[in-house]
Amino acid sequence: MIDFTPTSTAEMVFSDTKTKQLLTDILCHNVSFPSHGKNCLMLFGVYGTGKTTYSKIFFDEYEKSYNGDEAYVTDIIVDNNKKITTTVNFLNDIANVIPLNYSNKHFFMFDEFDGFKQEQQTRLKHFLNRQNIICIMTTNNLHKIDKGILSRSHIINCNASSNISDYVVRMRQILVQNNLPILDEKTLEGIAKQSNGSWREMATLLEQCCSRVNTKFVKKPILKIV
Repeated sequence: MIDFTPTSTAEMVFSDTKTKQLLTDILCHNVSFPSHGKNCLMLFGVYGTGKTTYSKIFFDEYEKSYNGDEAYVTDIIVDNNKKITTTVNFLNDIANVIPLNYSNKHFFMFDEFDGFKQEQQTRLKHFLNRQNIICIMTTNNLHKIDKGILSRSHIINCNASSNISDYVVRMRQILVQNNLPILDEKTLEGIAKQSNGSWREMATLLEQCCSRVNTKFVKKPILKIV
């Protein structure tokens, strides 16, 4: 089975080059983070674009940039039926203890953050004023996020890149890494276009195309699939 899961920021494909450059600058300490009132990353995009996967990558790379090891991350359950005071108290209890990461920061992960009601999001803003935390939030619906929380976040667009070649380059890496047939550029472009930024779809189509090939190089695109 094709292992298409990225393991680094370098292997990720984002909506535009500015987004990737910002993350790279943060991890290289060219841009201080947290700073200027921002201690969150808000990753938005359609399903399958790798938001949750990248959250783990970022935390680990952030820790390593401080000579740490694997990051310790607290996953927060987004529940709009739970009292937000209970969640805030839990967050503060963790943030008040000695930091568990080498970077001297506590890491919190909120998957599908828009599952919180507006009043719940509003109550969370005070917690986000803390200095010793970094939060990553994912959402498919950026318009449902409180503006105050957005102002405390770097907005990371994980939707499809307008540059098809970004996906072609990444798929070629996957093929080489997994010793799979090297598909021609037209086939890879077709896979990228049909997937519309979803790596779940892309990986499936890529595996389908490779299964039709018995040689290491395809001279004609596999148009019946893509």
